[in-house]
Order: sequence, then structure tokens, then C-alpha cells
Amino acid sequence: MPQFILLIREDLRRYPIPKEELEAIIAAHMKWARDLTARGIFKDGNGIQSDGRLIELINGDLVVQPVRDVRQGVGGYYIIEAEDLQAAVEIAKECPTYKDGDLIEVRPLGA
Repeated sequence: MPQFILLIREDLRRYPIPKEELEAIIAAHMKWARDLTARGIFKDGNGIQSDGRLIELINGDLVVQPVRDVRQGVGGYYIIEAEDLQAAVEIAKECPTYKDGDLIEVRPLGA
């Protein structure tokens, strides 16, 4: 069955957030991951810390700098199986943190 990555895009400028709020977000994602696992479609997933580096070629030199786009940074991902892109989109609509301002990007994996 085809695999898809669900990229959780969030406004990383909102961090740090109160501990209770962060714990509630993590708990909601853990519950969703358990549900996806029970349905047999969850393959992998994790949160991604906001402190990262962007490497790019500028004027022939590789330049390493902090990640720039903190407005829509990737805060985590899920890898799921679904019949097709539309089915993956329907699964992504179940994400529990849209109310927190998250966006979900759904993309097929592989060739």
C-alpha cells in the first residue's frame, strides 16, 4: 500500500509555550498515533525540535545558518499508509491540533 508523509506545520514563534499546553498537544498527538496504529496505517512519526540548521549553496560556498521559516516550521511528522492521496488527506483531516493553528502537508513517499 502507498505511504504518505503528513508534515505538521506550525508557527514555531509561539514557543516556548506553557508546560501544560505543550503536554496537552503531545498527549493529543500520542492518542492520534495510537488510533492510527490500531487501524494498521501508522508506520512512523515523531516531533521535530525547532532548533535546526539550514544548509544552502550561496555564491559557491555552503552556508550553514539557523532555520529561517519559523512561521511555518515543521514541528513533526507521521508516515501512514493509505490507498491514495485523497484517502491520506481524509486521514490527515483527523489531526487533533488544527485548533492550535497547525497546518498539515500531505505528500506521497517514494517514486
